[in-house]
Amino acid sequence: MGCMLLGMGVVNAQTDISRLPVTVKVPSVVVAERPIVFFITGDGGMKKFSVDMVNIFAGKGYPVIGLNTLKYFWNKKTPQQAAADVTALLQYYSSQWNNHAFILVGYSMGADVLPFIYQHLPAAFQSQTQHLVFMSPSTSTDMVVHISDMLGKTSTPGSMSVTGEMNSITTKPLLLVFGQDEKDFDIKALTIRNYHQIVLPGGHHYNEDAQGVVQQILTHLYAAVKP
Repeated sequence: MGCMLLGMGVVNAQTDISRLPVTVKVPSVVVAERPIVFFITGDGGMKKFSVDMVNIFAGKGYPVIGLNTLKYFWNKKTPQQAAADVTALLQYYSSQWNNHAFILVGYSMGADVLPFIYQHLPAAFQSQTQHLVFMSPSTSTDMVVHISDMLGKTSTPGSMSVTGEMNSITTKPLLLVFGQDEKDFDIKALTIRNYHQIVLPGGHHYNEDAQGVVQQILTHLYAAVKP
């Protein structure tokens, strides 16, 4: 099945998932042990790099749900609102695909909002989350798209501490991915020990090498679960 905009039904009275800006990609060959990848884009939305990430994960046998950050966070969300919508999507697709394990991946602004979303998921969905992957996070967020950030201009720091929320996640493995040219995130601000950092060639877009990024992520995640 190809990449498609979601046009499904209602999970519950609170969230109509047909209204959520997501792209769903189902592998042509389903591999039973591969968890669902929930991918949250950067503030540019579902641009080529994010589309490539979604397609490459799916090409390796992972069902993917991709949330378009530009559209979804164009209006400010609370952690509770975002978590409720993500829960509805995970609930629906895990049932449809009979797959109840998740890898949560956020890129750029998607990485900024990820810890807040995870911490407000129901306990059952937290338990089913195997890994959290943060690609080029910032240190703060407002959970709303800022035009100044999209244009690369300096903006006022967000009101919510990304590193602080990461530090509250103590029972799941966290993977942080950065380009070697990125200098904005202070890794020393993390006080937890359950994280690993990998540094890839390039800057915020990793030389546009989505194939290499996915391979490095999966190599680490699989290595991390080996005895």
